[in-house]
Amino acid sequence: MTPLLTMGLLILTLCGLTLPHRADAHFSYSDPRIVHVSETDSGGMTILVRMPAPLALLPADWQGSADPRLPPFARRSGAAILLDAEALATGANDFHQILKNGLSVWVDGQPQELQVNRTRFWPDSDRPAFGTAKSALKSLGRTPPDPGLPYFDSTLDVEFLLPDGALDAAIRIESDQGATFRVIEKFGTVVKLYRAGGWETQAMIGVLRADFPGVRTGWQNLAAIALIGAEHIYLGLDHLAMILLIAIAASGWRQALVWASAFTGGHILTLAAGLYGYAPQAGWFIPVIEFLIVSSIVVAGGAIVLRMPHVVSGPVLFVIGLIHGYGFASAADVALFAGDVNAAALAAFALGLELCQLAVYLAILPIIVVLDRTDFASGPRWRRPVALALAAAAGLSVIQHLIHAAGYPVT
Repeated sequence: MTPLLTMGLLILTLCGLTLPHRADAHFSYSDPRIVHVSETDSGGMTILVRMPAPLALLPADWQGSADPRLPPFARRSGAAILLDAEALATGANDFHQILKNGLSVWVDGQPQELQVNRTRFWPDSDRPAFGTAKSALKSLGRTPPDPGLPYFDSTLDVEFLLPDGALDAAIRIESDQGATFRVIEKFGTVVKLYRAGGWETQAMIGVLRADFPGVRTGWQNLAAIALIGAEHIYLGLDHLAMILLIAIAASGWRQALVWASAFTGGHILTLAAGLYGYAPQAGWFIPVIEFLIVSSIVVAGGAIVLRMPHVVSGPVLFVIGLIHGYGFASAADVALFAGDVNAAALAAFALGLELCQLAVYLAILPIIVVLDRTDFASGPRWRRPVALALAAAAGLSVIQHLIHAAGYPVT
């Protein structure tokens, strides 16, 4: 049996132990919730929110595909569960109350009473742009599609009004929507606040908790954007896995830093290219990039297991960096920079990425040296099992992508 076949069988075996069952997804965490906070023409505040429809509509105790209940505002059509346009129309007051209960806003410490002004449902595969406040307002003004949208693959856009809100005050926005759902642990939210001095951004994983103090300086805004860049590293398990594989594949710290530089150079190029629009806009592009990212971890981990040093090299890692960079760009472009990229903000985001990545290497490399010199770790032999474990975890993600592509969504 060839080494490559042996590695493949090992990875498939490990993945098969945790292979997910078919289930209706609560929502997809590959697309973040987007929140825009800006001023209305009359001087009040408007809050524009895009989120997966199930995130807003499902009850807190929903048990996924195991739940025998029909979801709120849903109807069955054969085996499919669709949004019920008639139920949404006749139960508009209840629907709006659910939306208002799902978002809490404080201005200068005072709770605000929200008004629901407009809502629109879209199929996930055909929704209009929502990356800026301008595109969000345009989306809400468009004619909604025909009724009968798939319940678990629909997007909801909402416009809330706060007639007495003031943008120059301290603003806090919170939401516990989806707090009991497993997928919330990987679900991201980006909040953009538009003030006279420019826009401010906060990003988070999990439940929504965004605090904006009074008006900030331009340097404070850039620092906040740099922090978001750093969060893309330490909250991105795929990127952390690649950093670890680079570190354990290298023969020394000099080679690790050279390879890290090649990887960094690749993803900085495509990060900038993606943010400035030099990337395919078709719906297939981001799923393909996500698939290639996890596949690159399988390849790098497999090369370490099979002792194929020519596979993990500077040129190869540069190409892998190009792929990862488009992954960063897709996340940032959706809500962080779309429509208003500027060089200073892009530089701050990239600086946050690189400083956090450097900090990870500085933490990992001394640990590798210690492990290589200890008896309990059996010297350098610990590296291959770690690489195999990372490749197996990435292999599981590849299988999940294939299952989802075949029409079996995973919770």
